[in-house]
Amino acid sequence: MTDGASQGNHGNDQRVFNRSIRHAAQPLQSPAFVSADARVLEALELVRQVADTDATVLILGETGTGKELIARSIHGQSRRNAVPLVSVNCGAIAESLQESELFGHVKGAFTGATTQRAGRFELAHRGTIFLDEISEMSLALQVKLLRILQSGEYSPVGDSETRVCDVRVVAATNEDPRALIERREFRKDLYYRLNIIRLEIPPLRQRKDDIPLLLRHFLRRFSDEYHKPDLDIARPVCDLLQQYDFPGNVRELENIVQRAVIVCRSGRIETCDLPDEILYRRAESPEVVSTTFHEAKNRVIEDFERAFLTSLLQICGGIISRAAERSGLSERNFHAKLRKYGIESRNARA
Repeated sequence: MTDGASQGNHGNDQRVFNRSIRHAAQPLQSPAFVSADARVLEALELVRQVADTDATVLILGETGTGKELIARSIHGQSRRNAVPLVSVNCGAIAESLQESELFGHVKGAFTGATTQRAGRFELAHRGTIFLDEISEMSLALQVKLLRILQSGEYSPVGDSETRVCDVRVVAATNEDPRALIERREFRKDLYYRLNIIRLEIPPLRQRKDDIPLLLRHFLRRFSDEYHKPDLDIARPVCDLLQQYDFPGNVRELENIVQRAVIVCRSGRIETCDLPDEILYRRAESPEVVSTTFHEAKNRVIEDFERAFLTSLLQICGGIISRAAERSGLSERNFHAKLRKYGIESRNARA
């Protein structure tokens, strides 16, 4: 095959990839939740079935998988959606303040309580409350939560009066509740009360086919936000991201795409627009460890060369002769490497 034919094939491959990213079939989704994974679609179908009931829901999943999006979808499809969803991150509230935050307090209930204050349950009356990181709730407060789930009754801090609220509870945790129960960190009776409807959201590393769909979704959103229409993603970028484990899940991918759109200086996101941990963590991944030393080394070198060439071209405004001179390579070798990686100099021009 001639060099010209090779370069043409690379260009065709990239154009086909661009079309697949921009125009792939729309997956089934709830508002703002994009997925084509069978387990996620099953969970979304269950959301649709239970949304307009008052059943409590327990959402399980790692940090960044979209548990709050699921909670918002449940609330948005329910008859309670006229009242705004009240979200509480239990892990972000000091244990000494959790009861007051949830149930409110009266004036003089404790030092600093200079006025009466409504709690989150009172604010969520006739609506839905989302209790994220519920595993961080103290055992003493879990008893009070169990009471409100059973009867709707609660008492503000410092008040002997019993009040009643009508609230639908959706809770979430990134830990295994059964392990917490075994460690006596979570009440078994509360778990069974919350676990009427159980939704499990798999981490992104277990649904790699969702990555191109999410890439397209986030690319469209951030391209509009930062006024960079018709922005494409280079095929090697998608390949690298599909090999990454995403410890931060979908939230991490969202941040990566946002950063790439901001720093991208051409019409296409290249590997040099990715953070270093994506480019170099690959050498530590199980996939690389399971291969030979030379194969792993070659992959890391390829990633480096692709990022180096793209970045240098951008610095030189897409002028190959200038980029080749700065790189220390002959212009012929520089051209050969561009063909090898399917890098087009015109994409680096301002």
